[in-house]
Amino acid sequence: MSRMPRWARRSAWTLLTILALALGLAALATWAVHGSLPTLDGRVRLPGLRESLAVERDALGTAVLRGGNRLDLARGLGFVHAQERFFEMDLSRRSAAGELSALFGSVALERDKKRRVHRLRVVLSDRFTHLDANERALLQAYADGVNAGLAQLGARPWQYLLLHTEPKSWEPVDSLLVVAEMYWMLQGHGVDAGFERALLRERAGDALFDWLEPRGGSWDAPLDGSASSAPVLPGPQALDLRKMTAAPVMRTTGAAASDTLFVLDDRADRHDFQAIGSNEWAVAGSRSVSGGAMVADDMHLGLGVPSIWFRAQLEIGRGAGAIRAAGVTLPGLPAIVAGSNGSVAWGFTNAYGQWFDWIRVPAGLAPGRLTHVTEQIAVKGGADVALDVARLDGAPVALERDGRSYALRWVADMGAAYNLALDELLTARDVDAALAIARRAGMPHQNIVIADRGGHIAWTIAGRLWAESRDGHFGRFLAADAPPPQWLAPAAYPGVRDPADGQLWTANARQLGGAGGALIGDGGFDLGARAQQIRDRLSATPRFDETSLGAIQFDDEARFLRPWADRIAAVAGSFARPEVAALLKKWNGRADADQAGYTLVRAVRMRTLDALWLAWTTPLLGVVQVDDKRRLDWHGMFEYSAAQALTASAPNLLPRPYASWDAFLLAQVDASVADLTRQGQRPLAQATWGEANASHIRHVLSRAVPALSSVLDMPSRPQAGDNNMPRVAGVDFGQSERLVVSPGREEQATLSMPGGQSGHPMSPYYGAGHAAWADGRATPLLAGPAQHRLSLAP
Repeated sequence: MSRMPRWARRSAWTLLTILALALGLAALATWAVHGSLPTLDGRVRLPGLRESLAVERDALGTAVLRGGNRLDLARGLGFVHAQERFFEMDLSRRSAAGELSALFGSVALERDKKRRVHRLRVVLSDRFTHLDANERALLQAYADGVNAGLAQLGARPWQYLLLHTEPKSWEPVDSLLVVAEMYWMLQGHGVDAGFERALLRERAGDALFDWLEPRGGSWDAPLDGSASSAPVLPGPQALDLRKMTAAPVMRTTGAAASDTLFVLDDRADRHDFQAIGSNEWAVAGSRSVSGGAMVADDMHLGLGVPSIWFRAQLEIGRGAGAIRAAGVTLPGLPAIVAGSNGSVAWGFTNAYGQWFDWIRVPAGLAPGRLTHVTEQIAVKGGADVALDVARLDGAPVALERDGRSYALRWVADMGAAYNLALDELLTARDVDAALAIARRAGMPHQNIVIADRGGHIAWTIAGRLWAESRDGHFGRFLAADAPPPQWLAPAAYPGVRDPADGQLWTANARQLGGAGGALIGDGGFDLGARAQQIRDRLSATPRFDETSLGAIQFDDEARFLRPWADRIAAVAGSFARPEVAALLKKWNGRADADQAGYTLVRAVRMRTLDALWLAWTTPLLGVVQVDDKRRLDWHGMFEYSAAQALTASAPNLLPRPYASWDAFLLAQVDASVADLTRQGQRPLAQATWGEANASHIRHVLSRAVPALSSVLDMPSRPQAGDNNMPRVAGVDFGQSERLVVSPGREEQATLSMPGGQSGHPMSPYYGAGHAAWADGRATPLLAGPAQHRLSLAP
C-alpha cells in the first residue's frame, strides 16, 4: 500500500486540529449555556423567607408555589422568574426606561431617545417611595427573590454570553417599569394615532375629518346597546374628484421594514394585519350548565419565544383560609394577571380609551412653564449621549414636526397611575370586591370581566380614569392653557353588573354610550366586528359549559367580509372573471388555512381601502408625512367611509381615471389576482390563506441573528383566523393565551399558551405547550403531576 504524501498528512492533521478546536469551542459554549439552566430539583437557600417554600413544575412547566404567606410567595416567584426569564424581564425594564443602548449599543439609541423623554425611571422611583407600605414590601420581596434566583444560576443567562455583557441586578422600581412597558405596548400605538388624527383634522377640517374618521356604525356592539350615527357622505361641494386633474400614485399595502430597524423597534401598524387585540366574554350562572358563572379570555399581543406570560399556581396558607390562585403571571411582576382564585375569575382586553392629550407648545410661554433637564444615555461600546428633555408643565415635549413642538399629557407619565392593587384580586371573594379592586388598580386601562362562584358577572374599566369627559378631545390638539384633568373617584367608574341576558363581552371596541362612554373617550377603538360576532354567538346558545364557551375562541367565520365578497362576486359576474367567480362560489365563508377565497376577498378589500384613502386625501392634504419614515394612513373605522361610498356609488367620490365604480372595483380585483397568482404564474386557488398567514413566532435574538432561527424559533405552520373575527391570528400576533374558567370548577378549566414557558433553549419547557396551542388543543389551567420538586429554604 502506498504511503500518504507528507503534504497530505500535514493537511489531514491541520483539518483534524481545526475540527478538534471547533468541537472544543462548541463543547465549551454548550457547557457555558448549560450552566445558566434553572434549578428544578433539590434544596436551595433563599434568604428572607419566613418559612420553607415548595416549588413544583408539571409537564408544561407550570410553576406551583406553596407557602405560608404572600411575601414568601412573591420572593419565590421572583426567584423562579429570574431563573427562567431574566433576559426578557431586563428587556422590559430597559425598554420602558430608554436604557436598551447600554445592552445593545448605538443600534438602540433612537428608540432610547424616544422613551427617555418620558423619564420613567425618575418618575417611578419617586412613585415607589409613595406606595402603600404593603406594596413596597411586596416589590422588595420580589426583587430580592429575582436577585437570588439570578445569583444562584451556575452561569449568567445565555443571552448575555452572546451579547458579551453582564446582567444588572433587579430593583423594586424595575417592576413598575415593567408596568410602564405594558402601557407602551397597549397604548403606545393609540397615542401615535391620536396625533395623526389631530393632524388630519387640522388639515381637512371638521366635516371631512368626521367622515374619514367616523366614531362608529353598524358593526358596533356596545354593552348598553347604544347606537352610533353613520358618517355624512361628502357632497360635491366638499369633495369632487371629477374636478381633480391627476390621479394619486398607488402604492402596495403594508409598511416595508428598514434594514436598519432595531429588533425591538415599535412597528407602525401594518394594514395587512391591524394589531388590535383581545377578546373576553362571560356568562352568568343562569346561562351555564353547571350553574356557575364562567369567563373566557384570549389576550391578543405580539407573539414571541418564550411566551410573554408565565404559567403559575400560587397556594398560600393552610386550612380554611388557604388561597389557590392559578393563571398567567408577567415576568417582572409578582401578581397573577388573569386567572381564578377559586371564588373569582377574571380576564382582560385592552380598553382603547383616550388616556392622553397632545398639546401644541406655543411661543412666548410664561417663565417656568417650559423646563429642561439633561438625561445621560449609556451606550455600550461608545460614549454616553446627552439628551435635552423639555417639559411643558411637567408633560414631556415628545414630538417636533414642521418647526412646531408638541407635548404629550399621558396617564402613563403620571406616577399616581401605578400601584399593585391588582394583586389584591388574589383575595377577592365576589364580583363586588373585584370591581372595587379593579377601579383602584394602577395599570394600563383594561376592560375587566369578572365572574364569581355565586354565579354573578360584571364589567368595568381597570386603571386610573380622568374625571372629565373625553368626547371633545378626539382628533384634536389641546391648548396649552387647558387645565390638567383630575382623577375620577372609583365609585364613579362606569360598569355593568349582572345584565338581564346573563352575558358580557368586550373586544377592544366601543363599550358604552352616554356619560360612561364619554369618560372613556375614543383612543382608537376597533371596528366592532369581533365584539358583535362574540355577542351573537353568546346569544345563540342558551347554556354553556367550558368546552362550548371556549369554542368561540376558534370562530373564524368571516362575517365581516361577506359584504365585500358579494361586491366582488357581482363585479366578477358582470365583467367575465370566471376564475374569481368560481373561487368565491367554493369559498366556505371562513378564514380557514386551506381557503383561497378568503385570501382574495381580503386582498381586494385592503387594496380598495388603500386606493380610496389616497384618492380622497391626497388632493386636499397632499402626502402628509407623520415623520420621515411613514405617511398619514387610514385607521380601522375608515371601513364605514369606504363602504358607504361604494354602496352609494357617489360620482363625486369616484377615483380618477375610472369611468364607473364597477370599473374601479374591477381594477382592484384584477390587481389582487395578479399579485396572488404571481402575475399569472400559478392558479388563483393555490393562494391559500394558510400560505399568507403562516406563523412566524420568533425569539428576539433570532431577529438579530437569523442563523439562530432553527434553534430558537417555533416551527412555522399555516394558520386559520384573522382580525375582525374572534379567532385572531397573524404571522406574529394573536391569542397570547386562551383561558376558560368557572370559579370553583378550576379542575375543568383550561389555559393554553404559545411560545413555551422557559426562555432557555436547553430547558425541557422551552416551547412546552406551543404545539397544543397551535393545534387548538386545550391544556389544563391547574398544574398536573409534578415532574420536578424544588425546596426553597430560609
